[in-house]
Amino acid sequence: MEYTFTNAPVDLETLPDYQQLTYKTVSKMRLYKVWAILAIFFVLIAIGLYFLREATDVPMLIPGLITGFIIIFGLLFLYQFMLQKKLGYALRERDIAYKRGFLFEKITVIPFNRIQHISTSAGALDKIFKIANLNIFTAGGAGSDINIPGLPPELAARLKDKVANHLTEADE
Repeated sequence: MEYTFTNAPVDLETLPDYQQLTYKTVSKMRLYKVWAILAIFFVLIAIGLYFLREATDVPMLIPGLITGFIIIFGLLFLYQFMLQKKLGYALRERDIAYKRGFLFEKITVIPFNRIQHISTSAGALDKIFKIANLNIFTAGGAGSDINIPGLPPELAARLKDKVANHLTEADE
């Protein structure tokens, strides 16, 4: 049995364009969950500033800190709002794509034949907001290669089954 090595050039015009995909957005409940976390931190910092006001005599320290924290938290709320519009996923015949990023957009496309494991997860706040995460793993990584947050649990389970079925079809 003789093997002949070939390495033919790829015609770039025939490659599918991942940027032309129609991405499905994640649930708005993800945004509300993140806002709830930010609000909890804001309240904790406000309580800390109240006790700091009682313990310090430095003039304008507390108003300056309050102004700074309001600006920071306002920008974090705005960033999460803008990010929510940019989160999306697309399921195609042979791969899954995930788009994220507001300031710097990042798109990850993973072919089904590279997927080693797929799982869903939901933390305590995810359960309160009735959302789940879809985690997709490929070989060689310590964490998930794609983590799609903010999916309704039923949709996350259906996507998991759909991708898992593609994996078993590829093995046959």
